[in-house]
Amino acid sequence: MSDPALNTSETVTLTIPGELRFVGIARLFVGGLAARLDLGYETMDDLQLALESVLRKAELGDEVTLEAHVEGEGLSILVGPLRRDPLEAGAPHTERLELERLLAALVADAGSTTRSDGCWLRLDVRIPAGSGSA
Repeated sequence: MSDPALNTSETVTLTIPGELRFVGIARLFVGGLAARLDLGYETMDDLQLALESVLRKAELGDEVTLEAHVEGEGLSILVGPLRRDPLEAGAPHTERLELERLLAALVADAGSTTRSDGCWLRLDVRIPAGSGSA
């Protein structure tokens, strides 16, 4: 059944202080989206862990914004602006590899993009057929 609160093309944004003590709020944000989209416990848990890992390993600014984009069969969460790209070749090698491997296991795709205000990291997951978004 379709949920009118989240159509096939929707964006939900949350801005929090760039301090680690606010990671729990980011987890709640992802949990709420996952519940709305019927992503299932494992997918929600994986996405929360991926987001938390990014927030803990990235160099955060004064504020961090989470932009969740729901389109068709996918959910993308953009996290930024970050002071540096944790997936960039210039990032510490072991940290970059560790984060790349972790994200590869947890989300369908991950990548980074540069905007005028800095680096943004993207986490993508697939929305299962028959979920609350269809």
